[in-house]
Amino acid sequence: MALNRRKPRAGAGVDSVLAALAVLAALVLLASCAGGKPDSEPAEPAEPAIGAAPKLLASSGLRLPVEDYLPTQDQLDRLSQANLTLIQRCMARFGVRYDVQPTPGGIYGPVSLTDRRYGITDAELARTAGYGLGARDPALQPKPARPDLDADGQTVLTGQGSSVVHGLAVPADGCLGEADRALVRSVPKPDDLRRGNNLQMGTFEVTKRDSRVRAVFVAWSACMKEAGYHYADPLVVAGDPAFTSPPSTTQIAVALADIACKARTNLVGEWFTVESAYQRRAIDADPTGFARTRAALAARDRTATEVAQ
Repeated sequence: MALNRRKPRAGAGVDSVLAALAVLAALVLLASCAGGKPDSEPAEPAEPAIGAAPKLLASSGLRLPVEDYLPTQDQLDRLSQANLTLIQRCMARFGVRYDVQPTPGGIYGPVSLTDRRYGITDAELARTAGYGLGARDPALQPKPARPDLDADGQTVLTGQGSSVVHGLAVPADGCLGEADRALVRSVPKPDDLRRGNNLQMGTFEVTKRDSRVRAVFVAWSACMKEAGYHYADPLVVAGDPAFTSPPSTTQIAVALADIACKARTNLVGEWFTVESAYQRRAIDADPTGFARTRAALAARDRTATEVAQ
C-alpha cells in the first residue's frame, strides 16, 4: 500500500551526506599509503576519541545525535496521511475511487531508533517473547483491504500502461509519483531529506568494525560461552534461524543470558557512546549540509500539514 512505502528507514547507497566519513577514510588511506600499505586494502575512518562510557542497558529511551535530522513519528504520520490524500485526489480526477484507510504509525515494531539497535535489552519482555516483540510484533498488524482497481485504475495509480486514461494524461509514475513530487515541491534538494537516514545507517555499519565495539563483542561472547551459548556477537544471536514464534524455553533462556551479558559487559553503553561519537563528528564536519536537512524536513512537513487542511 502506498502508505507503507516511506516507512523503513532504509535508504539509498552511498550518499554525499557521509562526506565526513568519506573524507576521514581518504585521509587514513593517504596516511597508510605513505607507510607502505597496499592501495587495494580499504581504510576505515579514524576512530573518534570517547570518554568513559556510561553504564547503560535499556536502549529504547536513548537518543542518537542523528535524530535531530530524521523525521519524528508525528511528521511521518502527517506525511503518510498527506500522501494518501494526494493519491486519492489524483485518482478522483480520473474518476477512480481509491478507498484506502490510513495505517496508524508507531504501534508495531521497535518503539524508537535505538530500541533493539544494539540487540534486546528488555528482560521482562524476553521472559515471555524471547527475541520477539510481543504485542508490537509487526506480524500482528492488521492488513488493510486493498482497493479493487481495474486495469485503468492500476495504470492511473502506478503510471504503468497507457499514457492516457479517460481522456486525461497519466502523470509520470502515476498518482503515486505525483503525490511524491507534490510533497517535496518546497524542498530545493530532495536528497537532503535522506542525509540523516544515510548517516545513521552508515555509522551503524562502521561501528560494528570499531575496535572498542569489537572488544565488547568479544567480552559479551565470552560471557555467553560461560552460560553455555556460542555466538560471536549480539546481532548473530538475534538472527538465529532456530528462534521462531512462539518462543521456545531455549530461546527465552538464551535471550535472558544475552541481556545479562550485555549488562555485565556494558555493551549498550560502549556501542551507543562510540556510535554517538561517529555521528557527532560527521555532523560537525558538514554543518551546512545538515542544516539543509533540517530545513528540508521542516519544509516537507509544512507541505504535508497544508495538504491535510
